[in-house]
Amino acid sequence: MDDPSGWSLTESDPHVFTQLLKDLGVKGLQVDDLYSLDEATLSTLKPIHALIFLFKYVESSASNAEGSSGVEVDPLDTGVWFANQVINNSCGTVAALNAVMNIPPQPSSHIEESITLGEELGNLREFGAGMESLDLGHLISSSPHIREVHNSFSKSSPFSMDPSAFPEREKEDAYHFIAYLPVNGILYELDGLRKNPIMHAPIDESLGEDAWLEVARETVENRIATYPPGSLMFNLLCIRSTPLPRLQRLLQDPSTPSEQKYQIQDQLDHELNKTKRGEMENTLRRNNLLPTVFHLFKTLGESGLAGKAVKEARAKGKDRREKRLAKGEEDD
Repeated sequence: MDDPSGWSLTESDPHVFTQLLKDLGVKGLQVDDLYSLDEATLSTLKPIHALIFLFKYVESSASNAEGSSGVEVDPLDTGVWFANQVINNSCGTVAALNAVMNIPPQPSSHIEESITLGEELGNLREFGAGMESLDLGHLISSSPHIREVHNSFSKSSPFSMDPSAFPEREKEDAYHFIAYLPVNGILYELDGLRKNPIMHAPIDESLGEDAWLEVARETVENRIATYPPGSLMFNLLCIRSTPLPRLQRLLQDPSTPSEQKYQIQDQLDHELNKTKRGEMENTLRRNNLLPTVFHLFKTLGESGLAGKAVKEARAKGKDRREKRLAKGEEDD
């Protein structure tokens, strides 16, 4: 991690954000990819409590309402917990915190299905009540625990490159995370680089707890429409209730119709496999495998097996090329 801020970049991956929230003490929530905003997709993920939107950052967007159709409002007047981003590379964690700090705790008679912030974030929300957004941003950035959790996905590297050594190197595109969610019956956009939250539209809560998603869908689609057609400059995640405890409870409940249990079992298997895969991917992210690979090749060389392995690989490659050519396929 070479950034002088001491905060690493956050990967736009649901497993990263899920583990981030878990390590910060949040219970009952997980993050998933959202590939579409149509009702069929949303219905498989409900209840959804917030959206996290990643987009290509344009310098002018921090100072004006470009790409956003809402109106800036004072968070202290609207009851929105909102922190500014005051540290480079912290936008992913700031967006996640701005979201979960505004999701009301949801106790349940089934303890594992409850949504809670945990002691540290609960204290942060209580202590930060009534504070200015900039002060909340500094409060987050000065927390050793939050910084440690944020950086836990930063791979250590034996190499350190000085950016000043490459003055002609083209600057990489910058991307930024923001959050969308309902607070007190209104859809808000929480962008840590803005001075205040963006108020978009009221929500007809008589239509149910998921009514905000229709307003959010229109807002996000309008935002996406500002990009060139076919653009891949954005990504969308959702913060939802963790489904595993509920699925496990329904599967064990004698009152659940047997015909529904097959579908529940399929959903449970899918979630368990996804969780297992996410844990494995996060383990790989958190470990630098370069020394292992180096020692593997070193051992192969010292044992005299490296030459044999290279010859076998070349022979297999030649055989594959000949088979493709025999079938009239182009060589890679």
